[in-house]
Amino acid sequence: MRQGNDYSTIHPGRVLKEELDKRELKQKDFASTIGMPASVLNDIIKEKRSVTPDIAILLEAALDKDAAFWLSLQSARDIEIAKKKEEFLRKQQDIDTWKAIQDYCNVRYLERFIKNGLGKNTREKIDCIFQFFKVKNIEELRYCFLTNIDPAFFRKSETLSNDPVCLFTWKYMAFNASESINSAIGRFNKSDLNSLTDALKPIFYENRDTKERLEILLAQYGIRLVYLPNEKGTHVDGFSFWRGSNPTITLTLRGKKLDILAFTLLHEVYHVYNHLDKSNQDKTCISIDGEKTSLEEQAADSFANSQLIPPIEWQLFKAKTEHLSPYSMGPFFRAFSEAYKIHPSIILGRYQHDYKVFDNGRGIERSIN
Repeated sequence: MRQGNDYSTIHPGRVLKEELDKRELKQKDFASTIGMPASVLNDIIKEKRSVTPDIAILLEAALDKDAAFWLSLQSARDIEIAKKKEEFLRKQQDIDTWKAIQDYCNVRYLERFIKNGLGKNTREKIDCIFQFFKVKNIEELRYCFLTNIDPAFFRKSETLSNDPVCLFTWKYMAFNASESINSAIGRFNKSDLNSLTDALKPIFYENRDTKERLEILLAQYGIRLVYLPNEKGTHVDGFSFWRGSNPTITLTLRGKKLDILAFTLLHEVYHVYNHLDKSNQDKTCISIDGEKTSLEEQAADSFANSQLIPPIEWQLFKAKTEHLSPYSMGPFFRAFSEAYKIHPSIILGRYQHDYKVFDNGRGIERSIN
């Protein structure tokens, strides 16, 4: 039965009032009998004052109810009050922790990313987030954030800024997505770079079930491939890292264009084979805020370009068509595509990049199929 102030225990003052009513004793007379100020007795009956051992002994003498009885009622109420204070303080701490978490974590990302959501209440959400980041408390999350805002091998959009909190959360989404892959992964071998790139080219050219075929192929070469949303505030094309026995490449499929996917994947493949190492899984090589002027990034870009389109053939193509209007290039792209088995969208993407022309793709499908 619930009492005033939402307590489940019975205050001794309530029992005392019932006893006085049953015996038809007035509070003033009873207070005089036990030598207690009437105001003190009234406070006990109104549950504003506790029954002390001395008062319990007086009640035992006057009402023939053991002092232990009155003290047990008071003790039960005191324990409940203490627990409610503890619960209140814990809720306050949870609110403070929840506010602090949002300084380091984009909660909206995780609400969408985690299959069953973060939880029904603040405590469940806090526990879920700590488990997601593999930390025990807010101090460990803060340390994790400060030591990871310089992530390894992010290929970011050069024209857009990245939010560190969004980027940190997105990075751990990539880690968790990689760890959740249950399909068989082959053994990674550093000498397989050329073999893998040769196997990638026909997949790009055919552009059929492309994402699924890429996952299967990279798994055969010991590389996990993860696709994540291009979340607001991240502006990342690709991210490569090593966890456990295998490296992982994460792609956002920004723009959902085949040429961007192909270039970014080859860019990250180069990082995996040349800049990442199983023995140093925490290695970071470029700053997230750094421009693409690092030697590693330049080398990865150069590799991706040369693997997608043979450099000499591309220069010859440009020399033969430089006098033509960009808007008449469609047939030439297709002819080059057929001759070298390169998807026309990859040729179009390179042409647009080299000439800074972005309205000459009429008739060429760039979508990932």
